[in-house]
Amino acid sequence: MKLFAAIRPPSGVIRAVRRIQKGVPGARWSAPEKLHITAAYFGEVHDALAEELDEELARRPLPAMELTLRGAGHFGRAEPHQIHLKVEPNAALTKLHTHCRRVARELRIPMEARVFSPHLTLAYLKPFPDVERLATYEQRHVNTEIGPFLIDQFGLYTSWQQKRGPNRYDLEATYPLIGRETISDA
Repeated sequence: MKLFAAIRPPSGVIRAVRRIQKGVPGARWSAPEKLHITAAYFGEVHDALAEELDEELARRPLPAMELTLRGAGHFGRAEPHQIHLKVEPNAALTKLHTHCRRVARELRIPMEARVFSPHLTLAYLKPFPDVERLATYEQRHVNTEIGPFLIDQFGLYTSWQQKRGPNRYDLEATYPLIGRETISDA
């Protein structure tokens, strides 16, 4: 099974995000129940190792955090394939990501080496998107700010590839984030 750790934004944040999910032809906008901020992607993990991963993620409580979404962006230089809102730099979120990587390393779960770039995916783009409309969308939302909002838990999710349509995500476990670090964690 494919596993990832993620933060599910509060319902008010999801409503605010839904209001800006429009205006780019060929975009497959993420459904409200799929909106999340990935803290770590573990990839393919066998059942026995998934149980150990769950135990280790639960072992050390981490602090709650306040996150803010600010400005739209995209991934894919030559051909954009995804639109997102950026997550402002946050020490507690970085600590969560580092914790997940450490646990994966201890369990010998190979993770991608890419730089952690926290974001909330708004949409996936069909091949050969209208880059002018995408640029206009990003310009229109360069100053969009949603937050700050409190995050007091994260989850471990499975990702199931579907024959048609987007992947299905199932929440397997939740882990409380306890206490607080200072708000100016950036």
